[in-house]
Amino acid sequence: MQAELKADCAALAFMPEPVVFHIQKGRLVKMHDPGAFGRGDCYLVDAGPKIYLWIGPKSTADEKFLTAASAVMKDTARKGHADIDRIEGGNEPESFKSLFDDFRLTDEDTAGILRKVQMETHEHKLWRVHREGDETYFAEVSREKPSLRSDDVFILDAWDTFFVWRGKEASSREKFDATILARRYDAERVGVQEIELIEEGSEPDEFLKLLD
Repeated sequence: MQAELKADCAALAFMPEPVVFHIQKGRLVKMHDPGAFGRGDCYLVDAGPKIYLWIGPKSTADEKFLTAASAVMKDTARKGHADIDRIEGGNEPESFKSLFDDFRLTDEDTAGILRKVQMETHEHKLWRVHREGDETYFAEVSREKPSLRSDDVFILDAWDTFFVWRGKEASSREKFDATILARRYDAERVGVQEIELIEEGSEPDEFLKLLD
């Protein structure tokens, strides 16, 4: 029994410190106070072999799907070896709370990419997907043709259809991540949406009209 206890303690001693990322307007932002979780937000907790998706009870659909997509991308980078767990805010197991010296819930609520008006009026949006170093970032850009760049991938949310526009110079990782992002968003939104891949130079009229 003592041998087993020592082995367990040794394993805990070598467990990596969890790194907490906050979803802020489409970006993963590393938290300096990793024990605080805002009820209106979502977080990705990278604990080495395990990745936690902490979903705030007041978070928006875009924050939820961006968190899920980011976890899938990190898992892909580890060749699928990570164990991904979804944590519903307010119902955290003790094993999760014990990762932090000062775990607590706050009333923080960072604005998401999608505004409430978009959900009510089906407003269309254009997002840029690009890589910086080893991370993939998502950012809303003006819904117009000049926003498109050959070295990036863009997702046009037309509500019933997600158009994934792939620039000629975009990396294969950007193309992959954009497709994952579109699929994750489709999974979070009520109803059925189509995902249409578009190569630069072969844009259908329907897509171009939405950028006018």
